[in-house]
Amino acid sequence: MKMVYLASPLRGDYDRNIERAVVYSRLVSECGLLPLAPHIIFSQWCNDTVPEQREQGLKLGLALLEKCDEMWVMGKEISQGMQGEIDFAREHGIRTYFVPYPSLKEYYPVSTDETCLLDGWDCVGDGIKENLDGRLVLLSYESLKPEHRNARNQLWVATHGPGCRADGGNFSDTVHLFHPIDRDRMAVSRREILGFPKGETVEMLKNAYPEFVSGIAEYGQEEEEELCP
Repeated sequence: MKMVYLASPLRGDYDRNIERAVVYSRLVSECGLLPLAPHIIFSQWCNDTVPEQREQGLKLGLALLEKCDEMWVMGKEISQGMQGEIDFAREHGIRTYFVPYPSLKEYYPVSTDETCLLDGWDCVGDGIKENLDGRLVLLSYESLKPEHRNARNQLWVATHGPGCRADGGNFSDTVHLFHPIDRDRMAVSRREILGFPKGETVEMLKNAYPEFVSGIAEYGQEEEEELCP
């Protein structure tokens, strides 16, 4: 069972924040995952209002985080302690997802298969600032319905649309996409595009989904005549 570290605020309305962590843990467990919320575990003997105990709780939390498969940042508020957890996860290569609406399971980064969902860290630098047309792009997992939410459905080819332009369209930011395996087409907002996948991301997808090997190669051969506007 995948272990997920849940980061959420603690200071402020202490009791209410503990209650929220309990709710989040229940919802995550209903997704078939093992939730680990430091607020629930370490608050039993580490009082966050006592500096020495707070420091001990933070250290224990990071030790727990190091053992987890993923970290989910629950909610839009990022406290000082949460920022430390985010920085630690990045330094240790722990995949981190930001969940803006943690009370709604439809926003949870739960993949329908064993491959992790992709995020901005799987993209090349600031590539999203460039033109998109004719290039492989990654679609945000939030743009996929939960039943279709997996990394296979995040890799697309941007074919055309005003949103493909780096300087933006005059009236629309629509980007038209083409799937290199299923050959499906869809239209999304440029804001739903994470960016251009890193080379290692593409290789990971090829290993996870062997059909991508021929699918991407076929795209390269047909790009000129079929996909470009």
